[in-house]
Amino acid sequence: MKKALIGTSNNIVQNKAKIKIWAESFRKFSDGDVILLAVNTNEDDIKVCEELNIACHPVQIEDTWYINNKRLEHTVDYLKQSNIDLFMVTDVFDVVFQADPFLKMDLHTYDIFVSGEGVLVNEEPWNSDVLNKCYPEEMEKCRSFEVICSGVMAGKREQLIHMLQQMHELCEVGVNNHNIRDQAALIILLANGKIPNVKIFNLTDGWAMHCAAAGPTNFFDAWGFKGIIETRYGIPQLLNDRICTSDEKIYDIVHQFNRVPHWHKILINSYE
Repeated sequence: MKKALIGTSNNIVQNKAKIKIWAESFRKFSDGDVILLAVNTNEDDIKVCEELNIACHPVQIEDTWYINNKRLEHTVDYLKQSNIDLFMVTDVFDVVFQADPFLKMDLHTYDIFVSGEGVLVNEEPWNSDVLNKCYPEEMEKCRSFEVICSGVMAGKREQLIHMLQQMHELCEVGVNNHNIRDQAALIILLANGKIPNVKIFNLTDGWAMHCAAAGPTNFFDAWGFKGIIETRYGIPQLLNDRICTSDEKIYDIVHQFNRVPHWHKILINSYE
């Protein structure tokens, strides 16, 4: 089965160091391809991809203010012409791999793999705000649903195409009161049962950990995340230079690690 990591980036020259961590940490644990949807590229951007041994696929996005929404359409276009069977679809600038992310995927039972942030929508102000502003009619249905992160998704090619298309359509019809609507779209689809055969990993599974809610950021105590996550899952921890579950399983993926300065420094050390 052919596997790949795919993500989207603009300003590639300026973000070379971040892209390097994303690509090299993945290749450390997986033999899959690394593909970058390179937004509004120039020759220097393409050279950076060549230096990093990344497959560069140039795309155009007229207004990069909406890059989180528009990347969905370009990802779908790429997947449609690809012969790769299984994809990781992730953010680029703030994702680091600590193990092979494909090993925990039960492909006999599930087609799509996503992960929760450990808090419910009504416990997390940012996601609540986006849903209220852009999809007010969906807020009641989503209120008690766990925040599911659109920055780390995976699955079989055909099923990913279908899910990403639905997400893009929701981004396009949402009220334009926020420029980042892809995560709200994912939560809406899940809360309404529109994504079949989906595995939602939680913080005890050791697949993905999202520092915005589950890491010791400035908001961890102030917004009440620490108490909630400690009660439900146990608090993720830094152990032997790796981010682990509360029972010491290494997370395959750490997302938004740059929001925790001392974790950031340790995690990127071997890629500098």
